[in-house]
Amino acid sequence: MANGRVIRTFSILGADGSGKTALVEAFLRLADSKRASPEGSTSRLDAEPEEKKRNFSLSLHPESFEEGGRLFHAVDCPGFAAFLAEVEWALQVTDGAILTVSAVDGAHNRAERAYDLLAESGRPAFAVMGRLDHEQADFGKALADVEASLKVKAVPLHLPVGAGPALKGLVDLLSMKAHLLDKTFGRWTEAEIPAGMKAEAEAARTALVEAAAENDDELLGKYLEGTPLTDAEVMKGLAAGAARQKFLAVACAAPKPGLGVREALELLVQLFPGPEARAVKGVDLKGGELTLPGSPTAPFCGQVFKTTIDHFAGRIDYLRVFSGTLKPESTVMNPRTRTEERISHFYRTDGAQTAEVKESGPGELVVLMKLKDARTGDTLCDRDAPIVLPEFRAPNRPVAFAVHTKGADDKAAAALHKLIEEDPSLELARSPETGEMLLRGMGQAHIEVTVERAKRKHGVDITLAPPTPAYLETITTAAKAQGKFKRQTGGHGQYGDAHVELHPRSRGEGFEFEDAIVGGVIPRQFIPSVEKGIRGAMGAGPLAGYPVVDFLAKLVFGSYHDVDSSDNAFQVAGSMAFKKAVLEARPILLEPVMKLEVRVPEDYVGAVMGDLNSRRAKVQGMEPTARGVLVRALCPHAEAMSYDAELRSLTQGAGWFTMEASHYDPVPPPIAQKIIERRRAEGKVKGVEE
Repeated sequence: MANGRVIRTFSILGADGSGKTALVEAFLRLADSKRASPEGSTSRLDAEPEEKKRNFSLSLHPESFEEGGRLFHAVDCPGFAAFLAEVEWALQVTDGAILTVSAVDGAHNRAERAYDLLAESGRPAFAVMGRLDHEQADFGKALADVEASLKVKAVPLHLPVGAGPALKGLVDLLSMKAHLLDKTFGRWTEAEIPAGMKAEAEAARTALVEAAAENDDELLGKYLEGTPLTDAEVMKGLAAGAARQKFLAVACAAPKPGLGVREALELLVQLFPGPEARAVKGVDLKGGELTLPGSPTAPFCGQVFKTTIDHFAGRIDYLRVFSGTLKPESTVMNPRTRTEERISHFYRTDGAQTAEVKESGPGELVVLMKLKDARTGDTLCDRDAPIVLPEFRAPNRPVAFAVHTKGADDKAAAALHKLIEEDPSLELARSPETGEMLLRGMGQAHIEVTVERAKRKHGVDITLAPPTPAYLETITTAAKAQGKFKRQTGGHGQYGDAHVELHPRSRGEGFEFEDAIVGGVIPRQFIPSVEKGIRGAMGAGPLAGYPVVDFLAKLVFGSYHDVDSSDNAFQVAGSMAFKKAVLEARPILLEPVMKLEVRVPEDYVGAVMGDLNSRRAKVQGMEPTARGVLVRALCPHAEAMSYDAELRSLTQGAGWFTMEASHYDPVPPPIAQKIIERRRAEGKVKGVEE
């Protein structure tokens, strides 16, 4: 409660298709029917063309609304696995979360990852079981699936009366009253529990009271003594359990007809803390720990959690106020850049619309226009009381695609960098091994959506291709060769003579040059020239034109000419000696190997293991997790590039993985031969100069 007003700031998360956006829209209809979109529509929130095309959210959608004198700030989160990095950011700036679960699909359909993020955040939460009016809805089956898939105790707060098209209402287990549809007036009215459901409701009420009592010692004592708990006491115990994540309370709703929507709103008021209960922790400019209370009279502090760049409006930043009060014409500090920002006006978001507000305090989400140098995760604070909040965690970006354009590389890079400002879970970087420009992200869909946005917002056509694996070459045995460069062109000629031995080194040890010349057969000033020649030649190996690594080059003998020897002549001689010797040193092709960590529900482990084996992966181990199995494996990069799409297909979207570079291994001969033949056909392999 800020300035005596009830404020709740919460996230709504769950699998795509579980009804997140529909629930937010139902809240808006409850708050103000004139501002909400038509029943069943999510057009106000999923407003971008890419979202309309796919019919689900692809980014965070903050929304503010008032109801009954209370102020609510909701952040509708994407549910598709490739966009879950933003869910972490939303949880960091909100005080509670609603997990939506479909009564049709249950919790197994990609809800596990969202719940993992919720559990890691420590935020209090409850679930809303939606789509109860769907013809295939099954509340009992979906509730059991919540416990089985999420490995958490599910405690119903409501029971549906009927199911599917026959849905008539719900039983509120707190008040022990039914909410049924009055067809005459077209509204939900309170009534007695249907006779056929009384025994089921009593049993569910007992389980609810027990769960509440177990989370408060005082309540547990009363319960064990046989003293009935009041509704307020039950709610107190439920709030304590939600805060500790001891169970997952499950409410019922059918957002389209409005069933359970008001009840869900009342629950979040009672189960989630207000902003005044959350002290914000950070550090000062010297790294010392600081804590600010969630008070409107404390120094101002907020955090940017979303950025968009509009073609007409320019830069738009969304900020959560944690402490203090933001007022128009305020000057705030960005500790990251040590710069100040003038906040002339700010707004409250209302879907695709905004409304200017005169001041905002703790718990509020505001829209700031045209900040000079802020980015997602930045702290904005009182310049006289600087504090730096923890930045958002950088995600592992397991999927990469090579970016190709038709002669518009600079324009494409500029467009992608703007999109990365909006979505820091993306990364654009040039591969040092292959020279390709790589766009990295959370999944194939993530990158494809980014390319669509680049086309729509910046007029840039980008073609995606699998990245070229950064193959290398190395030697497996010692060899020796002479490189003799002699040219006579009239006047001074060119003469350099170098005898070089090559010796293999262990994987990852790199290149080393050793000067073993004795007796001055090569003058000291020309020895670095031989090394320079070898370094220049090792960039393109004899097999497929890839760099040669992990070997020792020893200069053991040579000769020179008093007049004709030069730096250039010995560079060429060193290069020739290397190219001849490497052919005799039994060269092999090396491929990059990636470390995979794959998290899947138990039901899909067999399919995932079979697929990994088909990719030449080596499984390093498996271990159980709270909600499935973690598989660790080493997989050749060439085989892992398509893993994202295949894993989603194998696990119905429930599996996810991280990937990072591990080491290099020899390419199996049959595969190496195909790579070599292709590279030679492309003209990538050069011969030895004579």
